Amino acid sequence: MTHPLTDKQKATLWQQRRAVSYQASCRLSGYSVNEPAVTAEQAEDRLASLRRQYGG
Repeated sequence: MTHPLTDKQKATLWQQRRAVSYQASCRLSGYSVNEPAVTAEQAEDRLASLRRQYGG
């Protein structure tokens, strides 16, 4: 029996699908897309760390 996805899981899945779709669209148009150096999870972790450090 599978459990329904949480809102966070749905958002992550949507972002992944959106990124794949965008890259495919760019390839069809002849553009070259570079992968981001930082993932969304890494960026969120870094922001949380900075907020803790600076009290934001």
